[in-house]
Amino acid sequence: MAKQTLEQFLLQNYSRQTVSSYLFAINHFLKLNPKAKRYKYQNVVKYMDEISLQQSNSKYRVVILSAIKKYYDYLVMSGYRNDHPCKRLNIKVNSNQAIQVQDLFSSQELQLLMQRENRYKHLDVRNNVILSLLIYQGLTSDEIIRLTVKDIDLENGTVYIKASAALNKRTLELVSKQMILFSNYINETRTEMLRCKTEKLIITKLGKPITVDSIHAMIDPLRALFPDRKLNPQSIRMSVICNWLNEKKIPLEQAQELAGHKWPGTTEKYIKVNSSQQREMINRYFPSI
Repeated sequence: MAKQTLEQFLLQNYSRQTVSSYLFAINHFLKLNPKAKRYKYQNVVKYMDEISLQQSNSKYRVVILSAIKKYYDYLVMSGYRNDHPCKRLNIKVNSNQAIQVQDLFSSQELQLLMQRENRYKHLDVRNNVILSLLIYQGLTSDEIIRLTVKDIDLENGTVYIKASAALNKRTLELVSKQMILFSNYINETRTEMLRCKTEKLIITKLGKPITVDSIHAMIDPLRALFPDRKLNPQSIRMSVICNWLNEKKIPLEQAQELAGHKWPGTTEKYIKVNSSQQREMINRYFPSI
């Protein structure tokens, strides 16, 4: 059976437009580095250092490094290499520039988190409530632990998020699959688990209000799904915001409101550089390629 081409490999996870952009950057890298197939970490670092001398724009360097990483992902998958020379290499982005969205999770990947089963039925229901709030509403761990039962309005299909020092208050819509899940949790599961008097929505298996640390501990076993990336409540929220803007094409102002950001510039960091911008960046500094 013939091995996949690099293009076929990329098309499994990315749109044709994105793949075209990656291939453009990869071909440029290979033309300047004919021995790249055998490169080690220091070789890639040296190349990126050379790029940084020509261009200080970290967005541009993130684009290039992201493409190079995909090239080595392909070599590992195809059996040409058994190691990835630059998997841990990242570009530091200034606080006023874009988030490194290449390491975040797509909506499809986030859905995999909901498929894990727990041997305790009650925890299955509760964990899915937590996960759904993370991947559909993009809540922070702190926002989740502060939710009360009254914040869930099943009649109108909404959840009310209280304001904090960092984020604005907001009322978010629940997706259809959350309606039955939340109803079962509030009316059955939570009632059976409860061991103290509390209005907090999410409780532990001991029947007490959950903590931020407990939410992180619940996510830890799921990290095996993505061993090469950082999976935690923060990276899930970042992925959700990124997907609102780039997958669902939600306007910036609306995404800002959904995320609870106080400033549009905070939300704007999650906008991906599109393929035409990527090509423009590369052509600007390597017009002969």
